[in-house]
Amino acid sequence: MAARGEASRVKLFYFDIRGKGAPIRWLAAQTGIEFEDVRVKREEFHAMRDKGLTPFGQLPVAEFYDKDNNLLCRIAQMRAILRYMARSSGNKGYSSDLAQAAVIDSFLDFEEDVFNAMRSSIFPARIGLPEYASDEAKEAMRRKVAEEVLTPKLAYLIQALENSKSGWIAGGDLSIADLALGSSLMWLNGGVVDGVPAGYLDGKSPLLKEYIARFAAEFS
Repeated sequence: MAARGEASRVKLFYFDIRGKGAPIRWLAAQTGIEFEDVRVKREEFHAMRDKGLTPFGQLPVAEFYDKDNNLLCRIAQMRAILRYMARSSGNKGYSSDLAQAAVIDSFLDFEEDVFNAMRSSIFPARIGLPEYASDEAKEAMRRKVAEEVLTPKLAYLIQALENSKSGWIAGGDLSIADLALGSSLMWLNGGVVDGVPAGYLDGKSPLLKEYIARFAAEFS
């Protein structure tokens, strides 16, 4: 018997990039939930926002439908979308055990702590900071964030991988925390962030390098 509010279909609205849409798309493939992947152009996003279809004025946004195709809810925020999708598919990528689910949640939320400063450096004006005076200043700031903010936080993830018997971050099966972390690690390590060279993370830890390689092989 389906739980109250359990979704049978998900319709994702996101740009035609990996970004925060990638973990959601990956989870859809893992769970087999009926999934519609709507790739939104910039002008279409502006139209959605003007019509009030983006709860917080940003993407991703997902619509969840029941088995009778009734709209259950429209929600934003990648982590909320991942949790709802996982719970609606028999907790695939999540856990029915409250303690294990809490561990997964902690790493899922920690992903934001790890990468928030680097993401903020991409569009500083969005958080009220001035734009870069030059490309050199931009690259210098990214290097500073990578070494002084991101690298120390990665030490906690490396420790978690060392303690994990399964090789996944929360110690059990592949989870939504792994999907979020793996996507962000691949992004940072791919050479697309000015000031952070491709393969930057490879020398941080053999475990971290292998963890990233598993995602590159399975989810690229």
